Amino acid sequence: MRGRDEGFRGQVGLRRKAVLLFSVLTLVALVVGSIFGDRGLLDVLEQRRRTRALEQQVDELRAENARLSEQVRALRYDARAIERVAREQLGLARPGETVFLVSETAPASRP
Repeated sequence: MRGRDEGFRGQVGLRRKAVLLFSVLTLVALVVGSIFGDRGLLDVLEQRRRTRALEQQVDELRAENARLSEQVRALRYDARAIERVAREQLGLARPGETVFLVSETAPASRP
């Protein structure tokens, strides 16, 4: 009888070890998957970083749009803005004005 009880206890101990090993392996797999998986912690952090970068880019584009809209409005309704663009970008002048073009050149190097 005694040999039979020891064999039964050995099987129960072996089963417990197998269940414990299976549980630990499952837990490790879940932890690794939650950190490195497709929607794991690292992926979530990367997505947040990308979201912040895109939000900043959107803010910059909105500011540029506002600036350009103001330029369009000025060029439609403000004669001074039109004249400034004509003078600066197109090189135009009023009749009787003399235009001087100043170019900057690098000084010649001395031997």
